[in-house]
Amino acid sequence: MSTDLAVTYLWQHGSYRVVGMLEISQTKEETASRFVYDEGYLNDTDAIAIDPLGLPLMSEIQETGGLFSVFNDACPDSWGKHLLDIEAEGHETQPTLFDYLTSQDLDNRIGALAFGLDRSGPQRFDPPWRREVIPGAPLNLDEMIRVVDAVLDNDVLPAQYRRFLMRGSSVGGAQPKAVVDYQGAPHIAKFSRDMEYVPVCRTERAAMRLAARCDIRVPECTVIEIGGRDVFLIERFDRTAAGGRRHLITAQTLIGSDDMMKGSYGAIADHMRRFCSHQNLQADLEELFRRMVFNILVNNHEDHLKNHAFIYDETSRGYRLSPAYDIVPQPPIQMDGEAERLSLGVGEQGKRATIENALSGYRSFGLTRSQAHLVVDSMTRIVSRNWVMENKRAGISEKEIRKIKPSYSKNLRHSEISR
Repeated sequence: MSTDLAVTYLWQHGSYRVVGMLEISQTKEETASRFVYDEGYLNDTDAIAIDPLGLPLMSEIQETGGLFSVFNDACPDSWGKHLLDIEAEGHETQPTLFDYLTSQDLDNRIGALAFGLDRSGPQRFDPPWRREVIPGAPLNLDEMIRVVDAVLDNDVLPAQYRRFLMRGSSVGGAQPKAVVDYQGAPHIAKFSRDMEYVPVCRTERAAMRLAARCDIRVPECTVIEIGGRDVFLIERFDRTAAGGRRHLITAQTLIGSDDMMKGSYGAIADHMRRFCSHQNLQADLEELFRRMVFNILVNNHEDHLKNHAFIYDETSRGYRLSPAYDIVPQPPIQMDGEAERLSLGVGEQGKRATIENALSGYRSFGLTRSQAHLVVDSMTRIVSRNWVMENKRAGISEKEIRKIKPSYSKNLRHSEISR
């Protein structure tokens, strides 16, 4: 068994401060974690529970099997772990959960948590497979695209490209991506793949514009072309304009689910009432309803618990629904006439992606029946009338729009209002 310790830090009021001590014990078969809040932190009136459900503010040592959910949020997801696995292969080893969590570069880490060897400040942990000096200047987007192709093709990476692993591995999710600066602001770059069936970066850009039309908050985003390939750039909402950090938890952490596919919009709404800012609660509940309806209308069935997040707002002293992200229309997978399914539960009929099912749970979002119908009718009109135009604005050809059409048309034509 390996047992590792890390001092845990949180960015708060312009600097990092110690919030507690994390211990992770791991064997080949199982993992266990222990966490205790720092006494000085607990005595501060500004102390917050970094995981409101799983790690409430208390002086006792708290334990769990596996890893506390908030620390899973701070780990890279499948793409990032894949990159770190490649880096460790040269040393004939496999990264531990502790390695995934603590060997991330501080500037690139998502959210406001950080880790250190002691109380002198956050620093990256360097396991043996990370101790080599990585040569070369910072990668540009053109180089990153080539590295993505090499990783996806299982090519052996030259040493000068391994720094991409360090830059890209801190970002969650399965799609190839990295952290970059664009026009003076931190962004997440998502890379298109060679020979795509449809231009995914551009379809996501169009969907984000449509979401904004439906009164859904989205970050600033754009698509740029590098070497004939698309790169989708989305401004980071876990950073402030002054370079500060915002504490972030996913919906999986908020509701305490052990699986990002096990949950529902209703459960998220229930936990928002417990842990989110009451000052903004009703606005956020209605927006969550809008996001659920929008995912139905554009057939985005990758709406799992890690694709919804909450940011701690220091002004209202509570969690708020973050701007929306990872909204990508998906091709229908059910036979014509059969309802699609979302990743999360929608209403009384489970995960069935229908407007009828969405309306069945209107009370969970603090809405009346008539308010819910007004929202749905308005959103359906907006999506029906604007999805073609927004895809054209994103640079998608008529031929490609015909390929995308089933993603929109299947649920739109079954809505109460159709084009």
